[in-house]
Amino acid sequence: MVLEFENASFDLQKQRELIYEYGVEGERNAIVGDRILLLNLGYFIENSPKWHGFKIQDDESQPIEKWWWHLNKIAKGKYPIDKLPEHLREIYREEYYGES
Repeated sequence: MVLEFENASFDLQKQRELIYEYGVEGERNAIVGDRILLLNLGYFIENSPKWHGFKIQDDESQPIEKWWWHLNKIAKGKYPIDKLPEHLREIYREEYYGES
């Protein structure tokens, strides 16, 4: 698992997909990482072109339950709150929900 993370480009969405694929979403580090991502989402979206050469885009081919593929919807407050994991709902409610 470590080697795969080391060899993957720094792409937030692909990194989060690996967390999902390895089934470690409920582990403390993954939860802390999710919370940091949501708390700093605007910063990550704004700076993504510097980090991976492109702006973070939503991937409509991904299921809505995979929230990390819908980060722009989250930032705009257009993501269904009930599809987020419990540990992110309060942040979403306070920071983004209902924004236009």
